[in-house]
Amino acid sequence: MSNSSSRRRDDPAAFPLPIGGLFADLELGGGCINLPDDFFAASGAIQVEVISDWQRALEELRHRALVRLYRDLADALPDCSDAGKMERFRVTCQRLEIECPEDMTPLLARF
Repeated sequence: MSNSSSRRRDDPAAFPLPIGGLFADLELGGGCINLPDDFFAASGAIQVEVISDWQRALEELRHRALVRLYRDLADALPDCSDAGKMERFRVTCQRLEIECPEDMTPLLARF
């Protein structure tokens, strides 16, 4: 992250506006991006900074969703050991082609 990006986010005059272009199929779990021409009219530097901010925010949302998935699976396995729950989680992620961190412990503690 560049210092200018951090300064822009911390600037009290910053006022992010909604921008359309994120699409989701909540039944099948698919998504795509189709940003409007206004986004592409911005300079390359601005586009990169905005995308970087979005990536950080989306990664946090992905981590929250991974924790929720783990907890949903763990709740369904009350008699299973913690190691067994984690193994079931990893197998589920692999089956669904979901990339998950090697160590979920920090995420489980954070969220």
